[in-house]
Amino acid sequence: MEAPEGCVGYGVYDPLGQKIGSVEKVFVNGYREPEYVRVRMGFFGLKSVLIPVGFVEIDEGRCSLVLK
Repeated sequence: MEAPEGCVGYGVYDPLGQKIGSVEKVFVNGYREPEYVRVRMGFFGLKSVLIPVGFVEIDEGRCSLVLK
């Protein structure tokens, strides 16, 4: 995964291509490696969920993350 700050605002999609939310924040460990992505989802983005970075692939061309 690229620099953590670079993914904020990216759309997050399920494996079928349906948008489920957008990246709100990337949490890093002590070595500045990304660990979790907070995804804002739901109507008006009132709900959020943490997804381990091992479960997503980055698509820089579409500025999005895709769940594996």
